[in-house]
Parts: sequence; C-alpha cells; structure tokens
Amino acid sequence: MSGFEKHAAYYRAYLTEERSLIPLTVVLATIVALWLLVYLIASIGPVSQDTAQPAAKSPTVVETTTR
Repeated sequence: MSGFEKHAAYYRAYLTEERSLIPLTVVLATIVALWLLVYLIASIGPVSQDTAQPAAKSPTVVETTTR
C-alpha cells in the first residue's frame, strides 16, 4: 500500500456511509423538533399589557365622519 492509499484510507473513514444516514436523520429531526417546540412555547407565552390593547392607550382620536 503506497503512501497515497494510506492517506486516502484515513480520510475515507470520516465519510458518511449509507448505514449511518438513518441515525443522522433522526438526530437532525429531533433537533428541529426541539427548536420548533421552544419557538412555539416562546411565541405563545404571556403577552405583556402594552401589546395586548394598543388602541385603548392611544391618546389621539380620529374622527371618521364629516359634517
């Protein structure tokens, strides 16, 4: 085995094989599902009073009828 073949065999060990794609897919799907869960929980969280009723705190009144 030449020096080039030894180096190629060393780097070939780090390549993804077909049989390892299923666990990789499961890990990526789990990460995405956890991120989505955290995102949805954060977006559903308690709404502050400032954003709940912005029109009620508005000091300006717009008249929509003409005389």
